[in-house]
Amino acid sequence: AWLDIRIAQRYSSCCFSPIHRKNCTATMIRSILAIAIFAALALSTQAFVSAPVGKPALVSTTSLMASRVNAKIEKRKRNRENMRKFKKGGRRGTSRKKMMRKMQSSAARQIENEFIAKCFMTVPPPNSDDEKA
Repeated sequence: AWLDIRIAQRYSSCCFSPIHRKNCTATMIRSILAIAIFAALALSTQAFVSAPVGKPALVSTTSLMASRVNAKIEKRKRNRENMRKFKKGGRRGTSRKKMMRKMQSSAARQIENEFIAKCFMTVPPPNSDDEKA
């Protein structure tokens, strides 16, 4: 009797007993399925794994944004240089006010030169034609 109880206890937790074989098969299938799912997840994820030597590691978003900012700064410099290089001719640094002053001063200078030229003109004295004749 003692041996029968001992054998019953031993087989009650195992799958060899005809009573527990159905429950044990379901439990075994569940555990095998759980192990298979865990193995698939472990193989598919790459957390805590170093990057392979042949392939470059992924770049973080911070460094991507930094490179974009650097690219924009470089583009601004290039645009500035090209603007200076290919600038159209014309009035460079002369404002409308300066141009108007230059025109007025040149007109005044011309009038003054005409007056000075008139001052130094030699005109024969009045009635000098009558004396010679």
